[in-house]
Amino acid sequence: MNPEDKVLLERTLKISEENNKLLRSMRSTARWAVLWGIIKIIILIVPFVIAYFYLEPQFGSISDSFRQAQGVLNTFK
Repeated sequence: MNPEDKVLLERTLKISEENNKLLRSMRSTARWAVLWGIIKIIILIVPFVIAYFYLEPQFGSISDSFRQAQGVLNTFK
């Protein structure tokens, strides 16, 4: 192996190691982005689900009251 080839191989090795480091960093960043995306979705959806289960009985009683009021108003017609 001549010296030029050796220098070229060492340079190629150095560049490939840098590329590997960058790719690992990109993969790690992508994983964190997915994780934070899931956390954001959970933060947005969970309060709506809790509010629905908490407020559903109240909506039922409100709609019953509204129906009774409609029935009373219909009796006056």
